[in-house]
Amino acid sequence: MDVRAFGSIYGQMASLPYTSGFKWIPSDGRVNFPSCRALFIQNGGGSNKTLALEFSDAPGQVCQNDHLNGDFICPISATALISGNVTNVMVLY
Repeated sequence: MDVRAFGSIYGQMASLPYTSGFKWIPSDGRVNFPSCRALFIQNGGGSNKTLALEFSDAPGQVCQNDHLNGDFICPISATALISGNVTNVMVLY
């Protein structure tokens, strides 16, 4: 099944482009938002960083992610960023 989006047709396995988002830094404190498609986690060259978040399908449960290295896109669906020591996170829709 093809997906019609953003004026184009994408094959079922095609990667859809991200269209919007916002930036979060740990000093902002907890932030809740509608379910996202991915997170771009920026570590600023550091290693062994952490990020606590809430997945879309597990409301109220905090998932602590440890030993995050490098800058990367994590294709997960989350509804809250809680705490961590990463440089910043871009919430992507």
